[in-house]
Amino acid sequence: MERIKDKFSFVMPMVINHRTTEDNDLERIVKIQLPTFRKFLKLNDLHKFYIITRKQDIDIIKNTLIKEFPEFPFVFIDELELVPELKTFPLHQVTVHPGWIIQQLVKFEIAKQIETEYYFSFETDMFLTKSFSYKDIFNDGKIICSHLTEMGKPTCEPWYMYAAALIAPGIEEFVVDKDCDNKIEDGTLYINKIMAVSPQIFITEEMLNLIKHLEETHNMNYLSLLLRTTNGHPNTWTEYTLYWIWLFVQNKMDLYSFEAPFISSGELWTSNYKQGFDKKYFGEFDSHVMKNKKHYFNVVQSNILDIKLDYVVNKLKPYLE
Repeated sequence: MERIKDKFSFVMPMVINHRTTEDNDLERIVKIQLPTFRKFLKLNDLHKFYIITRKQDIDIIKNTLIKEFPEFPFVFIDELELVPELKTFPLHQVTVHPGWIIQQLVKFEIAKQIETEYYFSFETDMFLTKSFSYKDIFNDGKIICSHLTEMGKPTCEPWYMYAAALIAPGIEEFVVDKDCDNKIEDGTLYINKIMAVSPQIFITEEMLNLIKHLEETHNMNYLSLLLRTTNGHPNTWTEYTLYWIWLFVQNKMDLYSFEAPFISSGELWTSNYKQGFDKKYFGEFDSHVMKNKKHYFNVVQSNILDIKLDYVVNKLKPYLE
């Protein structure tokens, strides 16, 4: 396929309510995410905006978004039509968080439909903080990413071990050291850079190459393989660990920039919230989030239900007027 250049695609899995009626992803993107995209995103650089959801949610999401944001190139996809293996695989018996696994699987399978060289992977709790266009994907010729700034133990070591076992069978140990050489030696994988979590930018062709590698290595459909090799959090692969280990074995990690500006930084994750980081985050919202030159996107994690949507809306309001 001759891919479209100078444009990117967005991919966002979502459901309307996945925890409580108060935890409403549709309300979150209508009030927070899409108003920031309307304000800051160079819309001509966005080829398609894929929203992947449950069949029962498609009509209300579609009707709401087309009415409120008609200028966006939305494409609405039923997750079960995209990944039909989910119709028969008892994922709910494997993990208490099947939705988390599903949103990762669809980020892989959608690569087969992506028409641009790059696509963004993110969730409903992400928003833009400044102007963003195709040229901002790159920093000194490399793709911007967010990464783990504290080198040592990775965020969740089993994620990397599960990914390594699928990508390069025989790995028994995972060592992260910013000063080490990237190599596999005596069953140990040594790595000096680690991509973090959402949002990130995938190279479409490399995602397709990863899928092909998994199927050729294990002689089976990769979706069936991934479903059979996850036990849910924390004993599972993730979309980012699989992708990053793939780039590692292909010696292509240097396609990504590990210098500011990052795609995202200073996120308000649940772990940070439990340590009181929300006081700094909102107390210094102007300098820390909106005027921070080190990133383009930011996050208030959706499962922090103590932080009400309207509180974030009011913080953003001065920048959207």
